[in-house]
Amino acid sequence: MSIRRKRSNSRGPAALLARLVPALLFAVAGAPGVQPATAAHLALSSAGGAPKAYVALHDEGALAVLDTGANVVLGYIPVPLGAHGVAMTPDGSKVYVGSDQFSTVSVIDTATDAIVARIEVGTSPRGLSVSRDGRQLVVSVRGEDTVVIIDTATDRITGRVSVAGPDRSAISPDGRIAYIGSTSPGESALAIVDLTRPAQVGRIALSGAPRALAFSPDGKRLYFTLDGSDTLQVLDTGRNKLVTSIPAGAAPYGLVSAGAAYGELVLSRPRNELEILDPIRNTVSGTVAVGRSPHGIATSADERTAYVTNEESGDVSVVDLADRKVTATISIDTLGGAPGEIVVQPPLIP
Repeated sequence: MSIRRKRSNSRGPAALLARLVPALLFAVAGAPGVQPATAAHLALSSAGGAPKAYVALHDEGALAVLDTGANVVLGYIPVPLGAHGVAMTPDGSKVYVGSDQFSTVSVIDTATDAIVARIEVGTSPRGLSVSRDGRQLVVSVRGEDTVVIIDTATDRITGRVSVAGPDRSAISPDGRIAYIGSTSPGESALAIVDLTRPAQVGRIALSGAPRALAFSPDGKRLYFTLDGSDTLQVLDTGRNKLVTSIPAGAAPYGLVSAGAAYGELVLSRPRNELEILDPIRNTVSGTVAVGRSPHGIATSADERTAYVTNEESGDVSVVDLADRKVTATISIDTLGGAPGEIVVQPPLIP
């Protein structure tokens, strides 16, 4: 059954109930004296302690939890409807997820897959990113034209910075600077936020709305995609100047840095491809056919495996980057929600 068929059926009473249950569970979890909603009862533990992956189902109030060892869906965690924006701490202990339709960021303990906290940030939080040291979470609060900075040790807000139309973000390797995609009509830009002050300290005007952002491993370059451009833009972060653009297939979408071994990875939605870019030669060095309408991408800790979510085919393509081929396809769309952003745990330490 295709995504289109599932969405057309979403008007039925059974589907409507399925859509409401996660939100109701979430609401009950917030009631005084009631424990947070948890998926622990679903036994969301991977065989052999393999890392888990978490996938936002944007059209539903849920995160899908995957076992990356067996490449299967373990179960679902109820979250607010319109899951948008997912980030994980580097140690894999916490997952943060925003929502288009609520004003909170949910905090999930990956040991139990329970929602353990909700952080009130403002309307429509999205574009979540975590610093490499795991100490800070940056949240683009779209409905408030604000970027919120959160201390991950306490899950409390430590700062707010005004940014017009904030969307995706990326934090420098040293954790001091965040680049925020500012997507207000006619005012597209990269907003530069000093997280130590905190304050906006610069703005780089762009010809189109910036979408996915990712730093190179050394932090000297920022890669990002633009609406209406078939290229990956490259910013010199020392001078805050655009230095080049890399042809990246049709309508590049999604972005992740896979380090020196495999370069930058982007998705081509029209071509249903993963594009592997060579950051030295500034060319596409290879492509891999994935599912229909690829959306989100993440890599394993060793950066050899890429996980690509596919909205229209309702699955996840598991890609071996060395061999440049899909080694498994995980069917994920059992709830009718289109799989979007994805994060993957590092290997678990006994």
